Amino acid sequence: MKQNFVSNWFILSILVILNGIFPIYSQTPTPRAEYPTGFYEGGFYLNLQGGETVYTGGSLQKRESSLQNSMKTQTQFGLLPVRLLGTQVVPSVIPLPEGKVEPGRTGRVFFEYGLTNHLGIFLSYATNSVQGERSDQFIYADRNNPAGFSPYLEFIPTKYTLYKDRVYGLGLNYHFLTKNKFDPYIGLELGLVNFNASYRSMGYTNLYLQSLMAGGTGVSGRAALGINYYLTPEFGFSFELHGMKRMLKSNSFSSESFDQVGFQFGVIFNLDNISKDQR
Repeated sequence: MKQNFVSNWFILSILVILNGIFPIYSQTPTPRAEYPTGFYEGGFYLNLQGGETVYTGGSLQKRESSLQNSMKTQTQFGLLPVRLLGTQVVPSVIPLPEGKVEPGRTGRVFFEYGLTNHLGIFLSYATNSVQGERSDQFIYADRNNPAGFSPYLEFIPTKYTLYKDRVYGLGLNYHFLTKNKFDPYIGLELGLVNFNASYRSMGYTNLYLQSLMAGGTGVSGRAALGINYYLTPEFGFSFELHGMKRMLKSNSFSSESFDQVGFQFGVIFNLDNISKDQR
């Protein structure tokens, strides 16, 4: 009995010594996932934004305004009659309502990947729509005109779509801070544009303008200044100011431009950290 006890004690002592030199049993702890906050190399982000424009311009809008002003001048000189609902003649002394362009609505989604701790590359998809009000030109039956009709300007302004598009973009963002809740950045983007725009052109007579929707394609350049604020490593809010210039062409015209300046609010998701939560 005593001999067995001594033997067991001797074997246990040898195992303890060997375990100190060559661990017989070891449990490797599972590495703890790192959840950095903010922008960083290898991060993958989804940003959803929506907002409005505060300025629109370019040759497309200038052309529309020029045609509207030209017709208004014609009414003042009695060259173009003004009618109410196409029947009642409106005296030229009554001023026409002014045309206007309403703020455009924008929506945008983009995926960004952190190439470095400060530089990100992204793919984007954006939509934009600009509405307006104007006095439209129509024709009425006129026996005194050899053509059988004459143009007139409708007194009541009508709402119409000045411009709408879809933009597919590729760009770079530079983030000033890394792994920080506050994530200010600047960005540049080039895009392909698919658009529809109101484009009035001469129709049946030299005085009559046809109201058409011209569809076409183009290219765009976009510059942005924004900031993301992360509430958690996975989720945050974003705000962005941007300016955008588009060069457009269609079967109705060879070249026109359309410019915008606006702002957008949105939410941002760190898909890299969200994927860690699913492991």
